[in-house]
Amino acid sequence: EKQGQLEVQTPTINQLVKEGIQLDRHYSYRICGPARSALLSGRLAPHVLVKNVAVTASNPDDPISGYAGIPRNMTGMGEKVRRGGYRTHYTGKWDAGMATPQHTPYGRGFETSFMYYQHANDYWNKKTGIQATGEITTCLNAFYDLMVENHSYRGPYKGPALTDACKSSNEPTPYCYEEKMFEDHSLEIIRNHDTSDVEHPLFLFHAFHLLHTPLQVPKYYYEQIEKDVIQQGGKAFDSENRRLLMAMTKYMDDTIKNLTEAFKAKGMWNNTLVVFTTDNGGPIYEPGSANNYPLRGGKYSDFEGGVRTSTFMSGGYIPKERQGYVHKGVVSVADWYTIFSELAGVDEHDDKSEEANKWLAKQGLSLLSPVDGKKGQLEAIFGAKAGPRDSEPLFLSGSALLEYPYKLVTGKQPYMAHTGPLYPNCSTVASMKGGHGPDFIDFSVLEEKVDLGDSFYWRGDCAAGCLFNVEDDPAESVDLSHDPAQKERLSRMISSLSTFNKTLFVPERGETHVQACYNAMLNGGGHFGPFVDIQGYYTDKPRVIEDLSAHEKAQMALMGALTFDSVKKTIQKYAPTLVLKLLEKSCDKCCTEESCNGVTNLNLPEALDLVQNLTKSHQAHQVAYI
Repeated sequence: EKQGQLEVQTPTINQLVKEGIQLDRHYSYRICGPARSALLSGRLAPHVLVKNVAVTASNPDDPISGYAGIPRNMTGMGEKVRRGGYRTHYTGKWDAGMATPQHTPYGRGFETSFMYYQHANDYWNKKTGIQATGEITTCLNAFYDLMVENHSYRGPYKGPALTDACKSSNEPTPYCYEEKMFEDHSLEIIRNHDTSDVEHPLFLFHAFHLLHTPLQVPKYYYEQIEKDVIQQGGKAFDSENRRLLMAMTKYMDDTIKNLTEAFKAKGMWNNTLVVFTTDNGGPIYEPGSANNYPLRGGKYSDFEGGVRTSTFMSGGYIPKERQGYVHKGVVSVADWYTIFSELAGVDEHDDKSEEANKWLAKQGLSLLSPVDGKKGQLEAIFGAKAGPRDSEPLFLSGSALLEYPYKLVTGKQPYMAHTGPLYPNCSTVASMKGGHGPDFIDFSVLEEKVDLGDSFYWRGDCAAGCLFNVEDDPAESVDLSHDPAQKERLSRMISSLSTFNKTLFVPERGETHVQACYNAMLNGGGHFGPFVDIQGYYTDKPRVIEDLSAHEKAQMALMGALTFDSVKKTIQKYAPTLVLKLLEKSCDKCCTEESCNGVTNLNLPEALDLVQNLTKSHQAHQVAYI
């Protein structure tokens, strides 16, 4: 375990935790989109978004909930705190909807934003290639994903850093590395904030892309992390992906240091509350390469490793008598909406969604859930008291329920495994190369999921229910479901989960229509962005076909071809085998057996070329057969 501790270089985070409050029982959701929607809407994930949905999806029959992310008429966190007088700014990953202007950070109450919409993009070129998204999209992975929103401009980022020309730089923070760009944006917001205007304090939401895949980091950090570990008495990394992830962790820690120092230099620190949290547990599949040891499982699973998330509060606003305190009460990611509403002096109640429900009810459509965030959480945390969730169930997902300290997990669960203190390692590499996983479970082709089988995803089955005491057994090693003493509890929790599942919010969100792709090409200038009711949103005039390059015209033509069912089914049938073989090249390396250099850019062919080649190949096969 000492080696693992040496590899995690987070001096800034460690100091902030010492000066702040660690939330030991903070629960989120097993994947990112629903978790972020919960955070920004104040609803539990099962009440706002239960699964990742393509940002380009739409259902014209439901203009409120028929899109990805937070339903259109739910009030966002930014809007709430802005009503309390705060200046609101957003930086980084959004992943909470995009379809209409109301779905964007600007539409949710943030005065400015510099962000990307999807789960991930490439840290260097800012595009949504297969390696970044883990799928072949209906828009053929053709676009950039980096947008700017403010009072004077809304549209694609056009600055000099929209390039990957700096990725071979030896500088610690190359100018075109996306996290460097986000850091510079947030630093500018802090430095430009008018501290003399006490009626309008600052609310800055900085959402790191780190530590999400693809595993990409400046060369300096990749080299430096191993030097630091060895210098402190540790060994060289045996896993390239583990080294990449730890280098990315150090980069994040240094960014937090710079942001913290900017607040202090501005004289704002003593009255600042910092909340650090993550949307889900670390992904233990390849190439995610995280480790939640000693917790079981990871992202996409309901085990503690997937839903119990690292969270702390810090800053000068923390009462001195609570510095260094570990809060053991249960806190949900949905509670921050209510906490920030309380701090801003506004009611967390969502009148806008209640008004929308009147129309939805008349149409026979799914009603919007009320705010789930609990009042009194901040008081309990600062007062070292039991919190409002300690004596009631927490609806974690459609297959998991927490009645602390007992937790019920049901059904098939991916990544149903315990990792060791050093993971991934050479054994993981051998497992992947031998076809035994852990593979990425959410790979899809044109929105159709590809399932390789249980063994590839380390998937097990809790069936009607596995039961754990997560206080006595945080690693969830002992299943109590067969213990006669727990029979009544198990039955009651299964029944409670069934009742909670009647409240699941599952509107028909639709699928991607090619017009959404055409919109990104023309209105978005080759960037993802809103595509429904966009009149007056984009600052620049839309491009026309004549403005496009030959390559862009070919992309649009093939997007149109995918609307033909025969073409689409051909791609869905033949693409998975080809793409998965190519992605195997991004699998981890065992550095004791092969050369590791930190280069994860595989130069994969564009989705356009893959689809064109597959289509031509299939047509030729049909001709030969005839």
